[in-house]
Amino acid sequence: MTAGDKTITATLNDSQVSQDFAATLPVTLPWFRNLDIEYITELDAPMTETGPFYTDVQPGDLVYYNPLDSITIIYEETSSVPTLTKMGEITSDLDVFDDLPDNVKMRIEAA
Repeated sequence: MTAGDKTITATLNDSQVSQDFAATLPVTLPWFRNLDIEYITELDAPMTETGPFYTDVQPGDLVYYNPLDSITIIYEETSSVPTLTKMGEITSDLDVFDDLPDNVKMRIEAA
């Protein structure tokens, strides 16, 4: 992922929603900071969501939130909602998100 001059690395798991997302790459999406705990981007169309849902959200998680067809990067401790599907994890230092603007475009490419 690239946001301005910052490079962020992540891994995707083998869930169906991750596979759907990987098929759209490379892509540039607008992200917005939410409550100083996460960045969210809303997608134009839903992805295949087959679960499993989870509620043990951790900083660094990359999740799909199906009620809003959005992807969220969690970078601070938070509680969860029961409709999240984990897509993968950010493997870079999460401090990179502290210096990003509240609204930022990120380019996402497969390595």
